[in-house]
Amino acid sequence: MTTQTESTRVAGAQPGPDLLRATAVSKRYGNTLALAGIDITVAAGEILGLVGHNGAGKSTLMRVLAGRETTDTGSVDWHEGGAWDQRAAARAGVRMIYQELALCPDLTVAENIALSSESARGWSWKKRAERQVTETLDRVFPGHGISIVRRTSSLSMPQRQMVEIARAMCTPKLSMLILDEPTESLSMDATRQMYAALGELAERGVGMVLISHRMQEVLANADRIAVMKDGKVVEILPASETDEDELLSIMGGGVHADTAVMQNVEVIDEAPVAAAGETVAQIGAGDTPFTVRSGEIIGLAGLAGHGQEQLLQRLWAGSRGVDVRGRRAYVPGDRQTSGIFPLWSVAENLTVSAARQLSVGGVISAARERVLAADWVQRLNVKGGAKAPITSLSGGNQQKVLVARAFATDAPLVLLDDPFRGVDVKTKNELYALMRIEASRGRSIVWYSTENGEMAHCDRVYVFRSGRIVSELANEEISEDRIIADSFGVDPRLTEENR
Repeated sequence: MTTQTESTRVAGAQPGPDLLRATAVSKRYGNTLALAGIDITVAAGEILGLVGHNGAGKSTLMRVLAGRETTDTGSVDWHEGGAWDQRAAARAGVRMIYQELALCPDLTVAENIALSSESARGWSWKKRAERQVTETLDRVFPGHGISIVRRTSSLSMPQRQMVEIARAMCTPKLSMLILDEPTESLSMDATRQMYAALGELAERGVGMVLISHRMQEVLANADRIAVMKDGKVVEILPASETDEDELLSIMGGGVHADTAVMQNVEVIDEAPVAAAGETVAQIGAGDTPFTVRSGEIIGLAGLAGHGQEQLLQRLWAGSRGVDVRGRRAYVPGDRQTSGIFPLWSVAENLTVSAARQLSVGGVISAARERVLAADWVQRLNVKGGAKAPITSLSGGNQQKVLVARAFATDAPLVLLDDPFRGVDVKTKNELYALMRIEASRGRSIVWYSTENGEMAHCDRVYVFRSGRIVSELANEEISEDRIIADSFGVDPRLTEENR
């Protein structure tokens, strides 16, 4: 799905001279050619959008541009000259914001800033770091609500993302900023605030590279857009002269994330998981009781951080006041800290939750494990294969493995915490279809997404505000306008009149 974002760019603003130039850059990992002879430039004061399906090579290219990866062939040249590596990039004021956040969880927000900012070191480093991050957070994300003395491990995912962005913006003499899926965890307001801040950086001559699967954000905020496919930059277009359909076509087919993919899927002839219409979970407390029946896809919507994730945790834990019948599987929102096992292969990560059904006489059957892993790798087209290390996969393919892990079990209830964060449109369509197939077999799915537009794929939607369910929507009632209106306590008729 896409999120419409108003442009924050200054009309008529022209980028300056090139800051960085990559020429014939190639990079291989074992048998995988991640980058295949790439030529690209980043100019002062421009936002260069970078789009492509998962596994196209976007994140690898960004690590090369940031000096974090060496090239096998080709070169990366900074405009001031000299060899290009991580230290040179740091001296030049080049910073990268990773899709998988790089904060130290046991340090406070201010300590994380001090760790990566030379201006916050020496005597009184802590006070300087606290002042620096407070000023930056207040300027970029007004009303952020983040305590800078808290450990980052205690922050929510959106808060950690805001801290990661603020940390990069605290860089002295920032000259180039690389952003890898920076808005996947942010609310609509925080997203608008971030792009406004990027527009200010561009006016100051900072060059930027923006990776995002949210095409409308890239189109609204980038000057040029580079399209990657199979490790190559296949086309670079002015953002003002293209649209989403053209970009998707260049990426490899006009794939649209719409409800048709949920309505026209082939149902696999397998034994049903549960009888249709049977209640599998319910919570009676509150003004609007929460109920899940077999074969339903239930959406949790509303502003981020208003209780959706806590409800998923309650269902998972079976806490007091929650009635859950049977087993459940859970896909966490933070795949790096509570999702993947980084030292394991794709197959091991995929089958770890299915031990009960893979066991013969209390011993896991290696043959059954191989068959199950191969089946799901094929069904979801996981690049790299079952034997590949999980960390060798792109973020989107890692997310496929986590979703497959949940559905590979025989649990009748599957809980999904923002499962499509950092996933491209094509992969989203594959996962939407998977959800509909599994629901047709009687499996129940409770799904939280930060993108309200995705709720169109649900049978029913519960909207949250201030930790409470404030409305239940079904069928034609489910729309982005209605969800936003209920989230803010606004009459939905007023929302329609203002369109």
